[in-house]
Amino acid sequence: MSLTPPAHWIQHTGPNQWFVLWHPASWSVEESAGGVTLTAPDGGGTLSMQCVWVEDDREISPERLIKLNRLFYKTRKIRSLKNPELGERSLGWEGEGVLGRKPPWYRRLLSRAVWRRWRAWGVAHRRLSLIAMYLAPTVADPESATIAGMIVGSMEFRDHPACPQEVFARKVLELVQKKFPQHECAIAPDFQVRIGDTRVNLTNFYRTYVNTPQHFEEIILPALTTIIEVQGWGEKQTEPELETVRSRIMPMLYPEEDWQERLPDLVATPWVAGLVVLYVVDESHAYWFIRRDLMQNWKLGSEELHELAIANMQGYFDKHPMDFSLAGDTEGPRLLMPSRPDAYNASRLLSESFLDRLRGVLATPFAVGIPSRDFLVGVSLHSSDAVNHVRKRVAADYRVMDHPLCRKLLLVTLDGVTELAEDGDMNLGESDVAE
Repeated sequence: MSLTPPAHWIQHTGPNQWFVLWHPASWSVEESAGGVTLTAPDGGGTLSMQCVWVEDDREISPERLIKLNRLFYKTRKIRSLKNPELGERSLGWEGEGVLGRKPPWYRRLLSRAVWRRWRAWGVAHRRLSLIAMYLAPTVADPESATIAGMIVGSMEFRDHPACPQEVFARKVLELVQKKFPQHECAIAPDFQVRIGDTRVNLTNFYRTYVNTPQHFEEIILPALTTIIEVQGWGEKQTEPELETVRSRIMPMLYPEEDWQERLPDLVATPWVAGLVVLYVVDESHAYWFIRRDLMQNWKLGSEELHELAIANMQGYFDKHPMDFSLAGDTEGPRLLMPSRPDAYNASRLLSESFLDRLRGVLATPFAVGIPSRDFLVGVSLHSSDAVNHVRKRVAADYRVMDHPLCRKLLLVTLDGVTELAEDGDMNLGESDVAE
């Protein structure tokens, strides 16, 4: 049973959403592959956590996780701590140790060993094994040591932890081989699977899977089926005439860095906050991106393509208006969120009529977060605390949502959309304020 953290502590989600923990705002957090390190203020010590996935079904005892000889060459005063009762099995120890490898005998004669206090916890849960180690500074800080124990005690583990990326890729490969044995497939670099001549990036699928790992096949199989169907398309589908798809061309916001790295052959228009507008052809259950060579075949300029996509998006909104929930009142902070996900929710910010609708609900100017393709959140600027809270939630959602877009907040004024300054200094002019 995890400890109840103080109300003012901050929640942090571990790698692959394997666990969550809470920590004081004054403790800094640094992530690494499979782990997280928290550092107390003013050199009060560090709490390092490393969590690994155990491939087979063998049980890993917490005792085997704590291997002091890898960190200290000499230890003393070791005693057990109260069981933190985390995961399926857990235990804790504390003591003193001298860091590093054992020095030569002549160095031991000339120098004095520096003893550091430490606390260590081992947790085994499902196929997860976690080791947490708090290392005190040279001059021990009892308060930081106590808080480190509280942080460890606040941890909560997922009942159904998601497997890591390399295992996920193998599971996808096995699913392809099982469902589509006639197609050649293999694991490819950069977290991809090759099916025939098509390379499938698994990043967004994995983000969705991490949220609901028990629904692996329901997440992956529809996408695999679509990919197999597309491979059977002829020139009529891959090189369509403009008139056959004109009414279905839509804009799609996309991270500029990802576009340049993965999809440079696609048509793109720069936007704000490190985002670009790509263009897709909307199908009944999917969409596909428009390539530069296809636009040239259509003899369509970039501005003309953009105007066509925006006009189509307005027609889409008329048929699929956004239902949203609204919290707060007109005299104070107001928060707006869509009632259901939609692949074009974030792209709605490209529509001036949609922005006008939001301006009628939230006092202009206001802030908007689009952590993913399917989601947006709007917040009025009445309260800096409310804006900062939304800013943190958007950054956290960006880390875990599929189809991630932007970790920052955007500012909507009467003049359009820009990036909201991190310090909240918006430098608003008279034209930015509604009458």
